[in-house]
Amino acid sequence: MTIKVSSFLISLLCVAMLVGCKSNSDESNSDVRPRATVEVAPAILGTINNFVNSNGSFQVLRDERVKSTINGKIERVFVLEGDAVRKGQVLATILSQESNAAIAGAEQLLSQAITEPDRQRAERALRLAESTAAEAKITAPFSGAIIHRFVTEGELVNQGTDLVELVDPQSKYFIANIPLSEVSSLKTGQPAFVTIPVMQIQPLRGTVQAINPVTDPNSQSVQVRINLSAIPALVTAGTFGNVQIKIGQHASTVLVPKLAVYHDDELNQYYIWRIQGDSLALVTRVAIGLSDSSHFEITSGLKPGDIVATVGGYGLPDSTEVIVSKQ
Repeated sequence: MTIKVSSFLISLLCVAMLVGCKSNSDESNSDVRPRATVEVAPAILGTINNFVNSNGSFQVLRDERVKSTINGKIERVFVLEGDAVRKGQVLATILSQESNAAIAGAEQLLSQAITEPDRQRAERALRLAESTAAEAKITAPFSGAIIHRFVTEGELVNQGTDLVELVDPQSKYFIANIPLSEVSSLKTGQPAFVTIPVMQIQPLRGTVQAINPVTDPNSQSVQVRINLSAIPALVTAGTFGNVQIKIGQHASTVLVPKLAVYHDDELNQYYIWRIQGDSLALVTRVAIGLSDSSHFEITSGLKPGDIVATVGGYGLPDSTEVIVSKQ
């Protein structure tokens, strides 16, 4: 939480002075003091992890465009986008260019035949062309899923034409884009946790597998490959994710809830409201270290067991009497 403190401290001091002046002028209210209700929590001794945070996307190691092996005509395409296939499964059949020309020629002769002898000769030629036709069967080089189909049945193709694109879902991994300033703290084997904002699933656990030695000159970042132990089938290549890489931890250190800490942007200082004797809120300057989703590490200014205001402390003058909420 980032809140300016200097200006409100000055303002609240003035308010406190005005209250004091009024108190002097009205003897009947001389024993009444302003009281605020606050919620509190203790500073605890615990462990906090140090993470490098970034984002990235899922990729696949095995991604291949299956190509035509001959010149010819697509006879059949047996797969569509999203289909799962096994290694060796026939994906498409292609009639060779020569066979396609022979069959087309015989069909043309048959269509032009006028006399019965001409028709019979054309039919024999067509049967011969069909029985001797050369056909290529295009098979899957590995088990996976079809993500693109580039051709349709009846289409003429050349050798090397892309027919379908096949990926191996089991080869998925995560590529994180780590700012260059954070790379020096990374090494292979460090634990990593990937979350996917658009999916209601638990963080995926993995480790840093490789760090690219080349820096992207545009983003000044380095690609880091994260090997994940298990990736759900619904996570596809290109899916965006956030990553936390654990680079260390501080044990036996003082921790307080994030709600208890306020930042003075002008002075670049951190404060908490420490509760003394269950009734007095003291503005206390602290130094912070690491942070996670719920806690700040306090490196100076507090000790374990100190009680701090988590709700209701902001804006209170120093040494304000408070009522501690029992909720």
